[in-house]
Amino acid sequence: MATIKGIKNRLAAAGRALGGDYTSEKNGSKPKDKLKASQRVNAAQRAMSGDYALRDGKKPVVKVEPAEIRMNKVFTTKEKAEPEIKVFEKQESARQREEERVEWRKKAVRRDSDKTVGCIHPDYCCGCGACYSVCPVNAISMKYDSEGFLAPVVDRSKCTNCGLCRKICPSINLEYKNTVEPACYAAYADDEIRAKSSSGGIFTLLAEYAFEQGGAVCGAGYTDDFKVEHFIIESPDDLDKLRKSKYVQADASKVYADVKKILKEGRVVVFCGCGCQVAGLYATLKNVDISNLYTIDLMCHGGPSPKLFDDYLNKYHGKDQGKVADVGFRDKDYFGWSTEMTVKYTDGTVYHRTRTQDPYYRAFLPCISTRKFCGHCAYAKLPRTGDITLADFWGIQKYNRDYTDGKGTSIVSVNSPQGEKIYAAIADKLLLNKEIPRDDVLKTGQPFDHCFKNHPARQRYFEQIKNGSSMEKAYDYAIKDKYDVGIYGVWFGANYGSVATYYALHEIIRSFGLSVLMIDMPAAKTGAGKPDTHARRFAKAHYHESKRYTLKDMRELNSKVDTFIMGSDQVWNRGISRGFGFSFYFDFVEPDKKKIAFSASFGHDRDFCNAQDRETISEYMRQFDGISIRETSGVEICKDVYGIDAVRVLDPVFVADRKIFDSLADKAKKKHDGKYMLAYILDPTPEKRAAVVEVSEKLGLEVVVLLDGRPKDPVKNRQIMDMDDKIVDDITVEDWLNYFRNADFVLTDSCHGISFSLVFETNFIGLANSARGMTRFESLVDVFQVRDHYVQDAADILGNDELLKPVDYDNVNKILMSERERSLAWLKEVLFRPKEFEGYRAYPIIDKRLAEDKED
Repeated sequence: MATIKGIKNRLAAAGRALGGDYTSEKNGSKPKDKLKASQRVNAAQRAMSGDYALRDGKKPVVKVEPAEIRMNKVFTTKEKAEPEIKVFEKQESARQREEERVEWRKKAVRRDSDKTVGCIHPDYCCGCGACYSVCPVNAISMKYDSEGFLAPVVDRSKCTNCGLCRKICPSINLEYKNTVEPACYAAYADDEIRAKSSSGGIFTLLAEYAFEQGGAVCGAGYTDDFKVEHFIIESPDDLDKLRKSKYVQADASKVYADVKKILKEGRVVVFCGCGCQVAGLYATLKNVDISNLYTIDLMCHGGPSPKLFDDYLNKYHGKDQGKVADVGFRDKDYFGWSTEMTVKYTDGTVYHRTRTQDPYYRAFLPCISTRKFCGHCAYAKLPRTGDITLADFWGIQKYNRDYTDGKGTSIVSVNSPQGEKIYAAIADKLLLNKEIPRDDVLKTGQPFDHCFKNHPARQRYFEQIKNGSSMEKAYDYAIKDKYDVGIYGVWFGANYGSVATYYALHEIIRSFGLSVLMIDMPAAKTGAGKPDTHARRFAKAHYHESKRYTLKDMRELNSKVDTFIMGSDQVWNRGISRGFGFSFYFDFVEPDKKKIAFSASFGHDRDFCNAQDRETISEYMRQFDGISIRETSGVEICKDVYGIDAVRVLDPVFVADRKIFDSLADKAKKKHDGKYMLAYILDPTPEKRAAVVEVSEKLGLEVVVLLDGRPKDPVKNRQIMDMDDKIVDDITVEDWLNYFRNADFVLTDSCHGISFSLVFETNFIGLANSARGMTRFESLVDVFQVRDHYVQDAADILGNDELLKPVDYDNVNKILMSERERSLAWLKEVLFRPKEFEGYRAYPIIDKRLAEDKED
């Protein structure tokens, strides 16, 4: 039944016909020869009767009922009457569309000052390659990004900042010209064509129309190396190159110029691609007569990574060894009309796997391996970009069994007058051509008026792939939220140095190609939140964090993590760990899981546990696969108190590559211009303040003061330092690192402060801090042989010019290389050593206090 809006459209068409302007050209220009008066009247009559005449005189695909019949139905069939159209409907729609464009542009453009496509946020680049095609000085190249998708890279040495690439970019400048109410059809071609096609064979018929007109066809095909690119063909004999689905984002960047050339010759071109590629083509054809261009866009599921596909063929099928003869995502000869994987080999054998068995397909279908842009695609919506939109009519048997014979049925959406023209031209060749309500197409779940969202596990999947995981493991771990290693400890604490220490351990483990979960502190109750601190903000930006489990529920982590590592810093200082039960000794970890302590610390040269705790803890420690301690005194505690053999290793900040800290420091927001001495003081005293003042004056340096990240009494600390104009507050971890990196001298009462002075090769004076554990300082300065830059008391700094001598970093770095190699070797050996355990005990350890309570 026609709508009131449809009737108004016909009245408008009649008016245009009477005005001699009935038919508009594809590019919006007026017809060269207006209709004569008699022709105008005839055209107006045909328009009112629903019999629209196309410019070439051909009849439309579907004839609409005459106006008087339609109007009678509208006003007599009350239950089907549609709401009256508001006068300002079109204006409202246009305004809404413009608001959408503005909001999109705000998200898509990250650097508005950049006149090139370099301004685009990477997540909003569709990779169409239009910018590459139009650049007048060849300053743009299409290169793979970190996930293997093609993206534009601007060579600034060639770029003239003309702004053309940005001006035409379809990822920024959204254009919607077609109807939002397209006619839709269920259709298919003859059996011979469908046998060669993925679906209903409509593309083949549209392509044949182009050849009949002496034109060309452009679509996606394989190169000799099975890369997927857009090609132009000019003979039906080459159609097999473009037929069938290729579930890879094709490179269309090089073909737009060729299409433009053919159109300028006055020849017909049928172009088939995803919506973004059709938009990319139009963007390159400004001021070009496109009346001979017919575009087909696909109801796109999303484009998977080309690099991922290439790796898949190499690793699983030996493409790089010349073993692959053909790849089919939709071969009907084996699976029929479905979505399964077929790879044919040069030796004549064939690989067949269902979509749930094949590792590439498994990642593609849930949109785990598709481009980020695809998850919020601006072109998977009405109005569609192409003149014609094609898709499989999945579920057709539920809609109408008469519309399927199991060999492939397509959905066809006719979106423009140009689409009407070409579809009318092939209508007689269709075995099935049934108009279907647009709303029924929307109900199929196809990406007709919406895009498929990227899977929440997408980021994890690509992280795994980049770390060297197989596609099976990457998929399994991403979907099930599993990790190779879980790091536990005090990474969530406020101490800047401790945050940096855990980041170093995190990056070391990742450098082994392993995925890491940071295990959060236990919660008093289920569903507890996470405080907003600088450490938490840093963690959110750099880690995968677990939720906060109660101590009782921490056993659930066994289903997510393969190996558990207790991190560095004072995790075995019982004064700290007591608040976490025995979880810092992995009481919640099952015996078949690997348990490692790396650079753990007691913080002091003696143990603070009571006898009851020691017995329980020693039992847990005996289940560790390897224990390493940061200080020599800690190794002795393990042996003498707990009967456990341990080795001394470096703090992770020395084991990790310094580049990871430089990279963080580069992102600092707060900086100090000019030379300065950094005073990083955790526990201020008048003596420490006096030392800071004297040393800075002797060195002739300004002072920058950093205090504890979360002290018990910040007001008191500031009062003691009495240097408000020198103190920098509210810094990030990145700021903290940058202050150390750029300092000309450091004076600190922090063990981490000494460590990062050594990391960044800065001259320093280290001041012992008994409140923070003396043995930490003693072990550190002895390992690196820098005791002559360390004092026990702040008063020892005053008048002591020997402390101002440069640190012998040649010697420090020599020691560092040796110690780093040893520490890293220990961690690798324990981490990758096969796990051995004797049977399974549901409750391997009983807290001795619980046992005694029971006996009482």
